[in-house]
Amino acid sequence: MKKEIEEALRPGTGVTLIITAGNSFRQDDGVGPYIASGIRPTSTLKVINAGYTPENIIEEAVSLNPQSIVFIDAADFNSQAGDIRLIPEESIPETTVSTHMIPLNIISRLIADSIKSKIAFIGIQPKSTQFGEDMCPEVKSAADTIVRTIHQGFGRPTL
Repeated sequence: MKKEIEEALRPGTGVTLIITAGNSFRQDDGVGPYIASGIRPTSTLKVINAGYTPENIIEEAVSLNPQSIVFIDAADFNSQAGDIRLIPEESIPETTVSTHMIPLNIISRLIADSIKSKIAFIGIQPKSTQFGEDMCPEVKSAADTIVRTIHQGFGRPTL
C-alpha cells in the first residue's frame, strides 16, 4: 500500500472517523460496507457505514467531533480492479454517477461547516458495479488490506 494511504489511515491525537459508502447489492460497490463491517471501533477509532445514503450520517459524524475523517468508497479512476488511491477532493465530480445521490466531497463540506477535521478520500477501483452481492477477489483483497492497516495503526490485532 502506498505511504500516502497509510498516512491517511494513521491515528492522530484525537478521534479518527472512517466513513464508508457503497451499495452491497452492486458487486464491488459494496467494498465500503464490507470495510466498515471489518473495523472494530475503539475510543479513538469510530466507523460509520453510510451505505448508499451518506447524506443521512452528517449529524452523527459531527457529533463525534473527529480530528480526522477518512471517506472510503469504490471509485472508478480507470485502473486495475482493487487498486487503492488517495483521491484529491478537487478530483471528485460535483455531480454523481455513483450509487449514492450526493458526492462524498459535498458531504465532507457539510460536515466541515460544523467542525474542523482533516479529511481524506480513499477510492478502490471496482471491476463491476452491476447488480450482485459478490465482490471480485482483487477488490476484496484491497478491502482486507485497508482493514488490516487500520487495525495495525490503532494497535488492534486483525481477525
